[in-house]
Amino acid sequence: MKIDAILPTYNRADLLSQALDSALNATVPDGHDVQVIIVDNNSTDQTKAVAEQYIARDGSRFRYVFEPQQGRHHALNRGIAHSTAEIIAFFDDDERLVPTWFETIAENFAQPGLDFIGGPVLPNWSGKPPTWLPKSGYGGVLGIIDHGKERRHYCTPDFIEMLTGGNTAIRRSILVACGPYSPEYMYTEDRYMWQRLQDVGAIGDYVPEMIVYHYIPAKRLQKSYFRHWVSNDGRNRGKMLRNDTAQRRTILGVPRWMWRNAAGSIVEFCGGAINSHVDEADHFKAELEIIAFASFFAGRNFPWLPDKYINRA
Repeated sequence: MKIDAILPTYNRADLLSQALDSALNATVPDGHDVQVIIVDNNSTDQTKAVAEQYIARDGSRFRYVFEPQQGRHHALNRGIAHSTAEIIAFFDDDERLVPTWFETIAENFAQPGLDFIGGPVLPNWSGKPPTWLPKSGYGGVLGIIDHGKERRHYCTPDFIEMLTGGNTAIRRSILVACGPYSPEYMYTEDRYMWQRLQDVGAIGDYVPEMIVYHYIPAKRLQKSYFRHWVSNDGRNRGKMLRNDTAQRRTILGVPRWMWRNAAGSIVEFCGGAINSHVDEADHFKAELEIIAFASFFAGRNFPWLPDKYINRA
């Protein structure tokens, strides 16, 4: 079996070397062919030079391709187009693989009925997490995924979590059925692909042994970063809903449950503004919920509004 791991990267030459080291040190399972496809998404730093160093060390393990059009979705599509593997995995340039990562992927896809798997993305903090960091619900802003140590089946009543692209492996046949990542939704490529996987009836598991460690830089531990991320995510979710003909119970295009949640968040946010004893993390989470609702409303009803660029490098 051949496994290609697609690694999109943009202006993170310093972190890229750590990601590639972890891939180089990961065990290649017997009888399998493993390759990392480094997709340079128009970097202006030393990314290409770093990639070439690793290709010189092991040209069978690494491959470099260039994608000039900015955007993670473009980089992912470029990597998939250059892959010939039966299994296509994904990890990011600010992550480190555990040594058994490829072995875990091979073991799981020995099961013919499994179409995709996802695993934990655990934080590698650059500093102490701030006290205002929400305790739940917004780990995705930092790319943190941790659903526990038990294997779970996606799309079941007791496990409704979304698959995310920072630590994923998917059969090529399923990716072909899903089609390419859409360029229409900036920063929401994971949510788009998750919807496509559900549309084609793909079957997948959360695999707790498939671990990567994700570096969390100080620039992401800012309230402004959370606000911008949540705003863009909300707008793109609203845009996606416009194409969902199954939605029924809405008010001005927004599901009724979101109106109820927003009302509760407004009450909690206002209460926190006048009560100094309200937990700081809960107060900020209420603010994010309000931003998410307003952005969703805008994306659903005014899809022509532009997205705001977030430099995730």
